Amino acid sequence: MAYQRREYPQWSWSFSRLQTFEACKRVYYYHYYASHNGWERNAPSLAAAAYRLKKLTNLYTALGDAVHQTAQLAVERLALGKPLMAVGEIEERIREKMRSVWQWSVSGRQQFIQRPNQVPMLHEFYYGQGPTQDVVDRINDRIGKCAHGLAASLTLAELAEGRGEVIACEQFDTFELYGTQVFAVPDLVYRSQLERYLIVDWKTGRQEEQNLEQVALYGLYAHAKLGVDPEEIVVRLEYLDAGSVVELALNGEMLAVVRERAQKSMAEMRGYLADVELNQAKPQHAFPLAENRSQCLRCNFLELCAEELRIDLAAVSTR
Repeated sequence: MAYQRREYPQWSWSFSRLQTFEACKRVYYYHYYASHNGWERNAPSLAAAAYRLKKLTNLYTALGDAVHQTAQLAVERLALGKPLMAVGEIEERIREKMRSVWQWSVSGRQQFIQRPNQVPMLHEFYYGQGPTQDVVDRINDRIGKCAHGLAASLTLAELAEGRGEVIACEQFDTFELYGTQVFAVPDLVYRSQLERYLIVDWKTGRQEEQNLEQVALYGLYAHAKLGVDPEEIVVRLEYLDAGSVVELALNGEMLAVVRERAQKSMAEMRGYLADVELNQAKPQHAFPLAENRSQCLRCNFLELCAEELRIDLAAVSTR
């Protein structure tokens, strides 16, 4: 389908959009509205800057991406009848991807500014001299733990033993909810021998309640797109760093709660629109800065808020 320019972004909803909206309304504005069309050659300065900054990553996010890419490869190999990847290969692939992001961040600043959608850039280098040694040590330790956790994954073991049929792996998809396009990208969906549908999410961070809410949303996706009864769905969180697994069998009542939560947040988000039909946002000043200012120094959009926050970016870069 040919590219069709839109004056305003298309209205949609996702769990990550909900998280951004709840964390900081200004970030929400920059990410989903101000950045729109910022990829165009003659884009206004705010749109170009917002689009560039939304592409920044950080070491923890980069690690999550590297682990998920490696997990996807492991699943694809198993689906072809190949043996489970050894922990050494898993770790090396993760480290290779991390080294690439690091190297681009050190020497590719100009390329990132010119092509932010193609060149990775770590927040730690964009705004400063790079991460502290303490952070690097923590990441290195977590890489090893996540590699061992993935190699010993319950999900991969079941697939390796032929006890599951892969339905989707890192597959970008959408479904409709209350007339809104909802984005869903489950790490893995497979059908077990017990005729249950397992929705798997590999996590590289700590256990949080909102993680279950995220995979429960994927339950709505499975119900809407695959026609699966709620009682046939099990969501599984594999915390690779800790080597632990959390499972939850879903039911119709749980999915109803997720629907209600999504509907409520959609209504709240639309309250920040000047024109709901066009999905045109209200002016920037209608989107307040986060009350918790401690998160601002870690924010991708710090550059755009620095003057309002009275933050000296030059001082930040020397930390």
